[in-house]
Amino acid sequence: MKGCQFQTLGGFHLGSESPACQHCLRPRRKQLVHPAMIEDKGHRVTDYFVVAGLTDKSTPLELDLSDTKCSGPKAPITDLAIINRSAGETVPEGFTCIDSTYSGQPANLNHGSLKSPELFLCYKRAREKPPLIDIGVLYEGKERLIQGCEVIQATPYGRCANVNNSSATSQRIFITFRRAQPVQPQNSLAVTDICVIVTSKGETPPHTFCKVDKNLNCGMWGSSVFLCYKKSVSSSNSISYKAGLIFRYPEEDYESFPLSESVPLFCLPMGAKIECWASNTRDPLPVFSTFVLTNSSGEKVYGSAIQFYEPYPVDLLSEKQKIQLGLLTTVEKKMISNRPVNTNKCICLLSRWPFFQSFRKFLMFLYKLSVSGPHPLPIEKHISHFMHNVSFPSPQRPRILVQLSAHDTLILSQPVSTPLPLSGADYGTLLMNLGSENCATLLHFVLLENKILLHSLRPAVLTGVAEAVVAMIFPFQWQCPYIPLCPLSLAGVLNAPCPFIVGVDSRYFDLYDPPPDVVCVDLDTNTIYLSDEKRNSNWKNLPKKPCKSLINSLSNLHHQLSTVAMRQPAQEGSAVDMTPIEADFTWHKKMTGLEMEIQEAFLRFMASILKGYRSYLTPITQAPSEKATAANSLYDLQGFLKSRDRAHQKFYSQLTKTQIFIRFIEECTFVSDKDTGLAFFDDCVEKLFPSDKITDKGTKVEGDSSEDTRLLELDESQKSEHTVFVMPPEPPADDGSDSSSRYTYKSFPRLNIDLFDRPRELRPAISSRTAGASLSSSPALLAKRTKQEIKLAYKMAKRFYSNPQLWARCLFSHCYSLWFICLPAAVRLAKSKTRAMQQAYNVLQNMRTTEVEVLDEVCYRVVMQLCGVWGLPVMAVRVWMEIGKAGVHPNAITYGYYNKAVLESPWPSQNRSGQFMWTKLRNVLRGVAQFKQALHRRTSKKGSTLSATAASVGGSADTLTA
Repeated sequence: MKGCQFQTLGGFHLGSESPACQHCLRPRRKQLVHPAMIEDKGHRVTDYFVVAGLTDKSTPLELDLSDTKCSGPKAPITDLAIINRSAGETVPEGFTCIDSTYSGQPANLNHGSLKSPELFLCYKRAREKPPLIDIGVLYEGKERLIQGCEVIQATPYGRCANVNNSSATSQRIFITFRRAQPVQPQNSLAVTDICVIVTSKGETPPHTFCKVDKNLNCGMWGSSVFLCYKKSVSSSNSISYKAGLIFRYPEEDYESFPLSESVPLFCLPMGAKIECWASNTRDPLPVFSTFVLTNSSGEKVYGSAIQFYEPYPVDLLSEKQKIQLGLLTTVEKKMISNRPVNTNKCICLLSRWPFFQSFRKFLMFLYKLSVSGPHPLPIEKHISHFMHNVSFPSPQRPRILVQLSAHDTLILSQPVSTPLPLSGADYGTLLMNLGSENCATLLHFVLLENKILLHSLRPAVLTGVAEAVVAMIFPFQWQCPYIPLCPLSLAGVLNAPCPFIVGVDSRYFDLYDPPPDVVCVDLDTNTIYLSDEKRNSNWKNLPKKPCKSLINSLSNLHHQLSTVAMRQPAQEGSAVDMTPIEADFTWHKKMTGLEMEIQEAFLRFMASILKGYRSYLTPITQAPSEKATAANSLYDLQGFLKSRDRAHQKFYSQLTKTQIFIRFIEECTFVSDKDTGLAFFDDCVEKLFPSDKITDKGTKVEGDSSEDTRLLELDESQKSEHTVFVMPPEPPADDGSDSSSRYTYKSFPRLNIDLFDRPRELRPAISSRTAGASLSSSPALLAKRTKQEIKLAYKMAKRFYSNPQLWARCLFSHCYSLWFICLPAAVRLAKSKTRAMQQAYNVLQNMRTTEVEVLDEVCYRVVMQLCGVWGLPVMAVRVWMEIGKAGVHPNAITYGYYNKAVLESPWPSQNRSGQFMWTKLRNVLRGVAQFKQALHRRTSKKGSTLSATAASVGGSADTLTA
């Protein structure tokens, strides 16, 4: 059974790309129904534009938060103090003292010291004062105080606040802090919690806490004591609702995937909010986020969104809402003035292509239009122009430069062409946020299908990292629930009994504690939090040699990334992008190269741990039974385990029991849309371990890999430097009136569908394919070489053409390949399909006996496919045997078509029908007649021989008598 996953929400899966099973976690919701659908015509840059936020139908989100660990958001920490309890000092008014650590140890900053005073840390919370944004430790005399920081030099009672437990004449240690500016944005980060840990007692930083890596006790005696603090968004009084759909364009659904009603939940994962801010709060900059949905056909849909705030009319609030927001006094019900009320809104683009940075620039451009003016064109014109008039980048025109305005441009580049599946993976962010060893540890947990929770206060980071996490296990495919950015209303998935990869905003942990069996990956503090049961699970459990090579490669690439990231030309928060276009191209080219190198490092690791795996695939060579498709029938698991290093048998044993491994074996065995990628992976294994290609089954796989072999190369066969320039939409002709200045906005407007330019090619869809029609048997789809085979043939031709003898043999082999490529049409026109197929089989035998050099597998693959099309499973088995005799090692595509032929084709009946019995009787009678005829001939021949012998003997006797 395939991995359990979520059912669809409005047509979109929340889980993996595999079809859903009956053990799903959430029910199916109703899908938006529209009277007409739009026909899909080629690649589009973007599919939908969506506005999400608070609607009349939005329901309070608090109804789903009954299990929260706190009654409301905590106020940020605004003050710190040190008290000396040995001197009788007490906790100052309004402060809270940290008396103990989370494990119950005394939180004495001089813990374990004999004669040092007992010092404790106290903190105070408030909303009326600028909060603390950083906490540190200063070693006096060795370090200089950072600008903007303050030092706690004395206790509230005037005593020295030196926390060092050594002698009074030695170095002094003080606690420092940095305070936010008096006027700050609403979504700025602040210190919301602080704690003390004693590492010498085995304590580690609590989840989501950042450790100040400086020991407070530098003396010879005493424990190792450290400060930890947690940062989060400075909270305000707010009411949360489930986000709803405010506007969508186009109004009609596309045929390939309708717009899901769950999209607004992902646009605003923490909910649509009404917030009451302090009077000195500044409007925050828009926040960019991304998410991934999977439609019913398994295709990924990428969302790019920006969230911003707009004023909310106080008149629309009820009395209860005003009390919740702190606008009314609870007793006298008097209105509190100078408290701005705002609500968050989101604009979003949905596309099947992860053009995240380009979409961010376009959405920011729309936002700037909405808060400025006057403009000659409405926002609607810019949206429809971008969606319909910007062409998709192709090999002939790989760069599309879109001029949005006089100061705003964006670039759409052709997606990197590699045999690997398309994804929005950001390997650079993954490596920069976790480091090489943590990346290897995370890889270990993904391969063994653990529950993995990624979290960050930066929503734009989550999707890229999550996509990299599921892509780094190629050729495996994650089979369980996968939600890179999970809305708060769907956070119940974290209690699921199955593995998952989920990303959440770190503010989730202000409300909930993570389940104990979940591996929490904090992308802000570069930390992986494990339960006590998994403390010993890390990268050291991976196969030693491949893991060492992986960590060395990642460490080197981490250093290179740090250098390149410092030269990044564009800044996220800049109002106007003034980066030269060529500088932007150069920087992105360097980043793309580093991304591919990181991807190749993981690919090398996977090829190393799976080398020789194809030797243990078990082909079906007779009529299939009910258990023929079971994993233990398709693969020799014990043989595979015996071929691995004994020191890592536990890892391989756990790996072979996972859903990703079982699904991998199924995809290697049967025809799959992943066949091209699997064939590429087989090529990678052969490149790295050429000696393993002829390894006999049952022997150890110990071949060394070639470190200099490149596995990933950009497809530059159709490379072009051509750049298409797209002008902004033309404003209307100036007729002397003021019509050109009528579009002025104070906030993002309620869009008018009549102002959109609708293209002519959008028309109701008429599906030309009948339901359930299979394209696999179409002769047009047969006999195709893969891109890897075409590239390999091109390289071999370049190598052979200079040698006449080798060039002749190469051309002769391609003549056979061309004959077999044309074979499907010939068989279709033949009167006797069986006779035509027998002729093709004879040609394969002739190729082997005449020692024709086989350059690719297309000859055998075509015959395999035709055996499946025309129902000849026995011949498919004979062709399979012929492949073995010819010394050809079939890749995943050929092997899949072989199993398809023997599984789906009708085998000769084994029932003893009348025709079969008569045929058997005829054959027996023919055999008896042949034996009798041979015996009769032998008898007559023997009789004539005896007569001749007798005559000869008689003649001799007569002679003697005479």
